[in-house]
Parts: sequence; C-alpha cells; structure tokens
Amino acid sequence: MKKIVVLTGSPHHPGTSEQLADAFVAGAKAAGNEVYRFDAGRRINEFSLIQLKDNQPGMEVEVEPNDIIKNEVIPKLLDADIVVLVTSLYYYGINSALKAVIDRFYSYNHELHGGKEAITLISGYGQEDAFASMQLYFKQLLKYMRWDLRGSVLAADSWNNQKLQQHVQEARKLGEDIK
Repeated sequence: MKKIVVLTGSPHHPGTSEQLADAFVAGAKAAGNEVYRFDAGRRINEFSLIQLKDNQPGMEVEVEPNDIIKNEVIPKLLDADIVVLVTSLYYYGINSALKAVIDRFYSYNHELHGGKEAITLISGYGQEDAFASMQLYFKQLLKYMRWDLRGSVLAADSWNNQKLQQHVQEARKLGEDIK
C-alpha cells in the first residue's frame, strides 16, 4: 500500500482535470492505496500565500498561522510516497491555486526533497504543443524536488468528450497500477 497525495488546482466543478483526478483516485483506492486529496481551487479561502516579512528580505512567513496547508496538507505530503499534481492548462501554465500550494513547499524543501514519486494529470482545450511550457515546468520542478516521474496523463483537446473519456480511463489505470 502506498500513501498518495493528490493536489488539484481547478475551481471548475465538474471540470476536465477534476474528472482525471476522480478517476485516478478511484483506481488508486481500488488498488488498496491510502489517498488524501486537496482541491485547492475550491478551498482558496482556507490558506494564505507566502509573503515577505518587513525588513527581512528572503524570510518567507505565512499570513495565517493556522491555515490548512500548514496543518493538513504539508504533514500528508511529508508522509507521502507519491504526489499527484492535477491541473488544467491556464495560459500555457498551471492553475494559480495549485501553484500557490506548490509555492508553500518552500518552507519544507529539505524534508520534501527526494524519496517520492510524482504523477502529473493535465487537461486543456489546446493541442499537445500548447502544453510544452507546462510540461517543462513540471520537469524542472520534479528535478528540483528530486522526485521521480512515475506517470503522466496529458488530456489535450479535452473539449472532445470522447477523447477526454479515453484520458479519464488512462488516469484510472495509472491509479490501479500502484501497488
């Protein structure tokens, strides 16, 4: 059994990236894994962004000391074997809510570096070439975090429900294959 953390960023319900996440989670649970899911796009009022403390450049602090990222998400991430990053394509990049959560990794860099696998689930209405900058971002992020890419689903043309459903099945299979 693996401990899996799924982080999503889209506020759309039901959205294309949410369908990928739902399918992955169903597959991972069916395979007997423990799954924690945080839908950042629908919970942005429960956490703060990183801000600089006055007169101390480079010293990041949280605005709200009791937010959900610090108290719930980070402990789950520290304990996770696999981290799943789920986003839709937003102007050639990831969703801002997911990015805000990833930015909060900063205070835990040493604890989070290495020893984990990652999966990316990405949806969008563009052709595959529209995802190049996002794929590069994830490649660089995973290299920096020293996380191994276990798998990925790129649901280009997700406006086409028939194609989207094929990608949803890919996401489910990716979850089912985790033992």
